[in-house]
Formats: sequence, structure tokens, C-alpha cells
Amino acid sequence: MEINTKLQIKELTEQIKLLSSDFQKKDYPFETTEQKAERKKAVSEQGSWGIITVRTGTGSIENTIEVPMVPETNKGLKFHVAAEELKIINDKFFKLRNHNPQFKNSIKKIKDEIKAYRKSLDDTDEVASTFAKDIVKIARRIEYASIYPPAALNKMKTAIIEFDNVQKDQQGGLWLVDLILFPAGTIVSSGTSCSEQGSGRWLPKPSDTFNKFILMSKPSVGYKNIPLLWIEMIDVSSIVGFILPDWIADILPGEYPIHTNEGIVDQNFKGQVLKVVTGEFKLFKIPVPYGHIWDSFLRVFLGLVFGIFIGVPLGLFMGLNRFAKGFFDPLIELYRPVPPLAWAPLIISVLGIDNTGKVFLLFMVSLSIMIISARAGASGTQLSKIHAAHSLGASKKQILRYVIFPNSLPEILTGIRVAVGMCWGTLVAAEFLAGTTGIGFVENVAKKYFQYEVIWITIFIMGMLGLLFDITLRKIIDKTIPWRGKG
Repeated sequence: MEINTKLQIKELTEQIKLLSSDFQKKDYPFETTEQKAERKKAVSEQGSWGIITVRTGTGSIENTIEVPMVPETNKGLKFHVAAEELKIINDKFFKLRNHNPQFKNSIKKIKDEIKAYRKSLDDTDEVASTFAKDIVKIARRIEYASIYPPAALNKMKTAIIEFDNVQKDQQGGLWLVDLILFPAGTIVSSGTSCSEQGSGRWLPKPSDTFNKFILMSKPSVGYKNIPLLWIEMIDVSSIVGFILPDWIADILPGEYPIHTNEGIVDQNFKGQVLKVVTGEFKLFKIPVPYGHIWDSFLRVFLGLVFGIFIGVPLGLFMGLNRFAKGFFDPLIELYRPVPPLAWAPLIISVLGIDNTGKVFLLFMVSLSIMIISARAGASGTQLSKIHAAHSLGASKKQILRYVIFPNSLPEILTGIRVAVGMCWGTLVAAEFLAGTTGIGFVENVAKKYFQYEVIWITIFIMGMLGLLFDITLRKIIDKTIPWRGKG
């Protein structure tokens, strides 16, 4: 590594250490009286949280800045100034380049050899070709000069960890605010969008629509490189990595393995655990459905299941207990009338645009319906049946299981039918707002490009999926509760 690069890394490390030291001082960031007066003036002019109304000579306008940008409190100023200093250090670090003429010559030779090697391979040598491609990726990183020798950044890493611990100590009660208001720990942003006037051809020919549907149904075509519905062979390890959280490896004692001067990484126990929780290992493959239709179906199914598991027991409890009804009923009736789409921007902003936000939104939709259905079924149980069971020596658990729950089952299953319809409508709208897969996502993209054939196809698919859900539930109702409507 060049001497100049070493000196720059050392300088940045010292800057981080100095920041950690200064950050713990009460008078940091050493604001002068004049600077404090200017900041207080800026604070008084910027307004408070929410949309700011700015008075002008001809009237008033609404400023789009909703969060005050100038720090108001001393603690806010401390973190604001530290963040600006860290950004400067960060920019300097990413401008560092570990150039080495010997590396460049070696890399050029390796890339030429790999290029000739890959040309000699055929389609059956996919693994070897992929391995050679990965070597080229590493070579490009070395060409970009962003790879450093082992232990070159250890002191900087230690300084960063030290500052991270210091800022956590200085947070005080702010960590609780962060945990409650931003549990996902992510920032959601959106790019610009534009639209144009279409041709008005909203009713395409049936033959064109059918041909488009056949084309989209092909797994090699699909829509946006994702099929509507297909089967993919997935390694079980990826499923394990999806289920297990990554922090399991982080909480283990010790350090992660690093490469030696010879470029060899000696794996240790912590490294092996990280491979397991991230799915970076091989087991065996199983067929798994995937595609736009499957993603939408899975989101509805999960939201419905969570709503049933929580809503049905709570509804039965409310139907049998006056205190529970009096406590939970106002809360449920407060949020139930609110349209689901009113919750969507808030939930997606807090929980992110992935499946978590969408499933939680569908859970909220199905929860109130299942609670009301189960409560109505439990409270509608005839007292004569309960007295008859009690006179025959049945316990409270037996009465709940063999009398109240069967009597509530028709209402519960009817509630599921209603919840399915509500979930489908809400899901498509949620995928409109923020989605990268799903039927709603397909329709939203088709709308932007005026692909009317695709829009009709999505409407047909949503109708068929809703009908399939409803027919399935009807069959379940007929098989499981033949006593419905018979007293």
C-alpha cells in the first residue's frame, strides 16, 4: 500500500478519535455566543413540525419542508454537528484509492486469461463460468483500488466502534423515541415520476388481450422479468437464511474471520454461524412457487392468518367477558371505520416497502373483522345450550370448546369470507403505493405506460383469485359446519 494512502488512513482515524473525545464534552460543539444567537434566530424563523405556511406579499404558500432543519436543543445541535463531521470523514475515506502498478499488470493478465478460458467453455460448464466471472468482479474492485491489505483498517474500525458506543451513551432517552417511532430502522424514499396523455384505447381487442396473457404466462417472459406464476427450485439453505435473523451471529463472542496476506480466509465458528443465518451454504433443492400472483396470494394469506389467530380468541373473550368488551370495544371501533388506505402511507413509511408493511396492513384489515365476527358468534350463543351443558357436568373449558366455539364458527367463517374480499382490495392498493412485485404492481406499471391489455389481465386475475378464495371457503363452511341455520 502506498505511503500517502497509509498517512491518509491514519489521519482519518485520528479525526474519528478526536470526535469521540470531543463528543463526550458538555460544551461540544463549542458554539460561540454569536453562533448561538444566529441559530436561535434561524430556529424562530423556520417554524415547528408540520407543513410550514410562509406569508408572502400576495398571500400565503405552503412550504414542503415538514421537519425543522435547524437543531433547536443542545443535544440536537451536538448530534447535528457530529453528523456533519462524520460525513466529511466518510467522503474523504471513499475518495481514497490504493493504487499499485504491480496489481494493475497482474489484473490485466488475469482478466485476459479468464476471457480466453470462458470462451472455451460450453453451456454445461455453468459453474466454472460463474466462478470465473466472480474472479473478474474481484479484479475490478482491485482495479478500482478499493481493496486494502489485511489489518490496514483495523485501527480505523476500532475508532468507529468506540465512537458508536460513545454516541449511544450520549443518546439518553432518545433511543426509546427511535425504537417507538422508527422500529424498522430504515428510511424510505421515492424518486420522481412523470405521466403523459394516452391514446384512450381503453378497450383492446379480446384476441390481443388473450395473446398478451399467453405471453405473460410464459416463465421466460413474464412481466418485468418476473413470471406471473411458476415453480422455481430453491435451496433449503436460502429458506433457513430467510427465517433466521442475522444478529444471531453478531451476538456471538469473537471476531469475524479476515483474509491473510496470502488472500486466504480461515473460517472460525462465528463465520460458520454467519453462513448459516444468511443461507450461504448448500443443502438440497425443493420446488417453490414464485411470481406476481404468488406474492399477492401469500401476502393476503399471511395477513388473514395473523388476523384470525389474534382476532378470533380476542373476539370470543370479548363476547364472554363484559370487562374485556368494555375495554377493547372502544379501541376497535375507533380504528375500524378508518379506511385501510388511510393507514397505508403511515405503515409503509414506518415498516418499509417490503412484505412486512403490506402484511401488517392486511393484518389490521382482517383483525377488526375477525374480532367482530367472533364476538357476535360468542354473544349469540343461546343460554339454554350453555345451561344444558352445565347441568350435564361440563366444565368451563368444555362449554367453550363444545358449545360456544361451534356456535360461533358460522359467524367466524362468514367473517373470513368478508375479510378475504377486504384484504384483496387493500393489497392491490398497497402494491399500487409501494411494490416491486404483485398484481397491484403489475397494474400500476401498466397504467403508467397505458398497457390496456395488461390492465384487463390484472382485473381478470384478481377476480379469479377472489372467486377461488370464496369457493374454497364455501366448501369449508359446508363441510365443517353442517349444523349452520339448524337451530
